[in-house]
Amino acid sequence: MVQKRVLITDVDNTLLDWQDLWYQTFSAMIAKVIEISGVDPEMLYAQCSVIHQKYGTSEYSRLLGELPCLRELYGSNVLAVMAPAIDAFREARRRALQLYPTVEDTLKILKTSGVPIVAFTESKAFYTNYRFRKLGLDGLVDYLYSPEDHSMPEDTSDTRYYEPESYTFKHTIHRYTPEGELKPNPDILLQIISDLSVSIDEVVYVGDNILKDVLMAQQAGVADVHARYGASQHKPEYELLRKVTHWTPEMVERERNALKLGEVVPTHVLDKNFAQILKLFEAP
Repeated sequence: MVQKRVLITDVDNTLLDWQDLWYQTFSAMIAKVIEISGVDPEMLYAQCSVIHQKYGTSEYSRLLGELPCLRELYGSNVLAVMAPAIDAFREARRRALQLYPTVEDTLKILKTSGVPIVAFTESKAFYTNYRFRKLGLDGLVDYLYSPEDHSMPEDTSDTRYYEPESYTFKHTIHRYTPEGELKPNPDILLQIISDLSVSIDEVVYVGDNILKDVLMAQQAGVADVHARYGASQHKPEYELLRKVTHWTPEMVERERNALKLGEVVPTHVLDKNFAQILKLFEAP
């Protein structure tokens, strides 16, 4: 058995509870939007989904300014009127943004042992970058692979608040995955391994999603680890996410087709916490 020397990890629901973070922030914001505007919730959710699909993310930061129901009510004053909703979002984010237990300590142990740490996520660059910096992952993770940012409307006036250097990593090297390519795509994983100039046999890949993470790793011939503690699709919060999701019917169908390959059984399972992965890096 070849000694495992490299860790490639998913981010959302593997290193942090993204679904809870999203739910806490989005629900706080939307509750305030409904309180202020009185708009019908179901109509609001439907319009959110259309915009999220347009930009390919359920985290689109300029959502409120583009919602037709709010633009109809407030015109160009949407963001001013909805300032309390934006504040509610930010306050919820301050409370909810945190790593899962044992993640930071485990990454530090691996880092000290000389294990290269790579993160591979489907979340857009800007949002992932923010979380990395706030969670202290800049430098703890050696490389981050993510999609580039979505396009922004040309008439957007509420641009980012700080200088560009405030949004860049000081240590972690940020690389972008091919446009339009999503998990489970073993070719991307294999390209990451090629970039690192390491052997497939030396790599461990961990993620929470059986299809997107475990199946992808297995198809690439990489040691797969299921972060079962982070599996989140059955939480109540998932129902709200489904109402406003950026997933298109085509994306859902592609996932269904992939699952037709048969039941996916993970080789290794982390059922308690992230620290359980350390045993895979022990000398054989």
